[in-house]
Amino acid sequence: MKKLAIGAAAAAAVTIALAVTGYAQDTQPPGYMIANYTIKEQAGYNKYMQEAGPLAPKFGGKIIVFNLNATAVEGEPKKVMAIAEFPSVADAQRFYNSQEYTAARKFRVASTEGSVIITEGFVPAKQ
Repeated sequence: MKKLAIGAAAAAAVTIALAVTGYAQDTQPPGYMIANYTIKEQAGYNKYMQEAGPLAPKFGGKIIVFNLNATAVEGEPKKVMAIAEFPSVADAQRFYNSQEYTAARKFRVASTEGSVIITEGFVPAKQ
């Protein structure tokens, strides 16, 4: 019985691994920069928005979500939710680490409390 359970678990892991990696062969997944924060100081945040607002398109990105008062349905996230989509994770990282965004980012860091992540998007396997 124990060998059967281990074998079934191994088969499931291989199936999941093949399904997840199958998409990467033909299509590069998009990259996302996801920010979730609460504004603590409005003037500094306004400066951040002025400086950072026009930058994403320069790196192939576009803002797909920006909500100053997102509604939580689980947990205790911060109020502001912003998601920028880029052609790849590398493009999102180039944006985040760029000289222009680094200069703007200092205003957000000083005027908000929260988190920012960069992650790969999901591209389903070809059918």
